Amino acid sequence: MSPKFWEILLVDDNTKLHELIKNNLNGILINKKKVKILHAYNAAEAKELIGKNSDIAIAFIDIAMQAPDAGLELVNYIRNTLYNTSMRIIIIDSESLPVPASDIIEHYDINDYKDQRCIESQKLFTTIRTAIKQYQQFKDLKDKKDQIYKKMTTNEITSLPNRMKLTENIDTVGGKSLILINIDDFSLINNYNGFEFGDDVLRVFADFLVYNYAKFAEIYHLEADIFALFCLRTDTRTQEQSISIIKENISHHEFSVNGIKIHLTASLGAVLNEYGNVIQKAEFALKEARLYGKNNARKYSDDLQIVRTIHSNSIWTGRIRKAIAHNKILAYFQPIQNLKTGKIEKYETLVRLEYDKKIYSPFHFLDAALYSGQMFKIFKIMLSEACKKAQTTSYIFGVNISEYDLKHPKFVQTIHEIMKQYSVTPNRIVFEILENNSIARNKNIQDVLNVLHEDGFKLAIDDFGADCSNFAQLNNLPINFIKIDGQFIKNIVKDRNSQITAKTILDYAHQKEIPVVAEFVCSKEVYDYVKEMGVDFVQGYEIAEPKPILLD
Repeated sequence: MSPKFWEILLVDDNTKLHELIKNNLNGILINKKKVKILHAYNAAEAKELIGKNSDIAIAFIDIAMQAPDAGLELVNYIRNTLYNTSMRIIIIDSESLPVPASDIIEHYDINDYKDQRCIESQKLFTTIRTAIKQYQQFKDLKDKKDQIYKKMTTNEITSLPNRMKLTENIDTVGGKSLILINIDDFSLINNYNGFEFGDDVLRVFADFLVYNYAKFAEIYHLEADIFALFCLRTDTRTQEQSISIIKENISHHEFSVNGIKIHLTASLGAVLNEYGNVIQKAEFALKEARLYGKNNARKYSDDLQIVRTIHSNSIWTGRIRKAIAHNKILAYFQPIQNLKTGKIEKYETLVRLEYDKKIYSPFHFLDAALYSGQMFKIFKIMLSEACKKAQTTSYIFGVNISEYDLKHPKFVQTIHEIMKQYSVTPNRIVFEILENNSIARNKNIQDVLNVLHEDGFKLAIDDFGADCSNFAQLNNLPINFIKIDGQFIKNIVKDRNSQITAKTILDYAHQKEIPVVAEFVCSKEVYDYVKEMGVDFVQGYEIAEPKPILLD
């Protein structure tokens, strides 16, 4: 609002009324501010004045003027074309009304209706004072609303518009181009230098983006260490070149943060001239870029690996739910032979899914089960099926457990309920833990495994040696068996590296007095080789493939 004047617009073709009101309001103060009259003698002049003065508090509008409904059309222009809802509009009665006064009050967005005698009298001051008070209250509320909106749509660290603002701005017709920029290893900056320094890095990085790219893109700070460039140009070829240039510009730039020189790299995901779900598609491209390590960039296409994975997960998620509901999650059992006695002593319980009369291995649906939160349901089915077999045989049964199962709040309780249901003692079950760094480091998971061991269950580390080997697990967990990952067993006869890895695991385990199982024993040659090495148990197609029934 103007700090000096209350601007009042008078729209009337009666020149005498203009002069009268000008004289009546000359020098008056309302809330310590003078009144400034803007004079318009027709609707066209009024529109011009409104365009030049954005802070008009009150508009007195005569209905008729040159045309019978000129004033009403002006009201519609203010409210519905300019979307100005703060201006107080007071209609001046005319002798030749095009519509009844009651209809005007009901159907037009006006704030008051006065006849000309009231406008010409001393009551005018009261009318203006009341309208200005309403205008001031309305503006105050609007200002607060604008402040809240700005806070909601602005990143508080960099003052750049945030994800909410991007979502709002990108929701328009036509193809869109968007580049997401994720600072690599930003968590390390926070961990080693503190969050205040990390915030300063974000501000410096934001300044870099604005300085270099604001000419062709709107800059956003979506959250944490992720920024966005919403491209204003539509030249796809130029944008493809820009992606690589932006990535190189970031990696070659020396950032100065509080006098400290640092270098940053970033991963980029881009969508170029795409229609619909633009932000999600850019996020898919960014995730794909990060799969290939730091300082990488990918452009979205329907053929991205992550898109294919998500599509596959979506399909299999429904199939898994249907399979659980219709008892089509099946247990297959693969025997484990004791090499010293030559006898089958154990079976591993393996999950299969039946769909359209075809049996599928976990390779097809396990990721979808993780993605959709159905792993624990599958675990319960497998443990129940293992217990059913244990009821009628003397074998020990292995059941796979994942990190997600171990984190379930009712994991231990559910196990005991199932064991009680089938009257099976804990020493008949081996829980096979997929080797994972998070298990070795997670104190809560270690505590759960210790509870299971104390309750009498046996524990095995499955696929030992794969991906993230951690011999410390053998010190931190009460392990009863180690299963060497099949990738080191299937080619062990000819592959020297596999021989060294398997021998190292075997020697270490035996020093800890832990029996070792060799998985993926697929031929007589492999069988003989691992037996000669001193492996305790073997499992694989040379013994038997997984089947829904046990060997006779």
